[in-house]
Amino acid sequence: MTRQLLIADDDVELVEMLTQRCRRLGWEIDSATNSFVALDKIEKNPPDMAILDLDMPPGNGLSVCEMMATHPRLRHIPVIIMTGSTSHDTVRRCHHLSAFYVQKCSDLWPRIEPVLRDLFPNDPAEPAGPREYVVAAGDPRPRDVMDAVFAVLGHETGASILDETESETTRRTDQPWVLSIEDDDDMALALQLRLREFGAQVVRASAGTEGYRRAFLDSPRAIILDYELPRGNGDYVLRRLKESPATRDLPVIVLTGRRDASIERQMRNLGAAEFLTKPMDWSLLRAALSLHLGEPCLKASC
Repeated sequence: MTRQLLIADDDVELVEMLTQRCRRLGWEIDSATNSFVALDKIEKNPPDMAILDLDMPPGNGLSVCEMMATHPRLRHIPVIIMTGSTSHDTVRRCHHLSAFYVQKCSDLWPRIEPVLRDLFPNDPAEPAGPREYVVAAGDPRPRDVMDAVFAVLGHETGASILDETESETTRRTDQPWVLSIEDDDDMALALQLRLREFGAQVVRASAGTEGYRRAFLDSPRAIILDYELPRGNGDYVLRRLKESPATRDLPVIVLTGRRDASIERQMRNLGAAEFLTKPMDWSLLRAALSLHLGEPCLKASC
């Protein structure tokens, strides 16, 4: 079944570029050049997803998104907000509405494409598979909106060693807790066990966008980030973390098997606090966590 996508932007050339690329992913495209036309089209023929420009007179993309959020037939539709604005208020409103904030820049498409693939993973071009979706406990936003927009970024069934119950338990302890974004099961387990010896609890995300979602919703003390990940590589995740006021100050320790100086330069330029390579020197990881957590009392065992 062909999925319907509405792209609304007053930049005709940008709309054409996005239209061509989205069609290659199997989407059927409709477009609008202002917010009034966009809302009218969404109400008459609700799409599966919408990409809206923020500055689209008259009105703007966030106004359309807010109207959709109060409409019983439209509130489940995922929305990407495109904007050149980096203001805290803009980002906060996007997250409050469960809309994906994507900054307009030269690499706009590499930021949009992973979101499209993640939200609709059973597209004919993507392999289907069983999934179990969990919305973070205690989140104040309505479950129906959260289910529609963020649920597909949750666990794959059986893919995660640590489950949501352990995540909630971790957040109730006085120990510092660390988010590990790692797709290798063996490495994830090693991190869990070794960091527990160091006195830190670990919550795991096994894919890039799942890791970003957890970082935003759960506020870890630090993040250990792999570079090569499904559904959003480490550079994509780190860029999104540093763009959001809610996560930009979190220390991110990159841990990867890629011994490539250009990758290290890239990740440090994006804001990585440390860059470590596999196989691990555990004392270096402990020292990095101790430094960036402000926890000199982390155990030095093993």
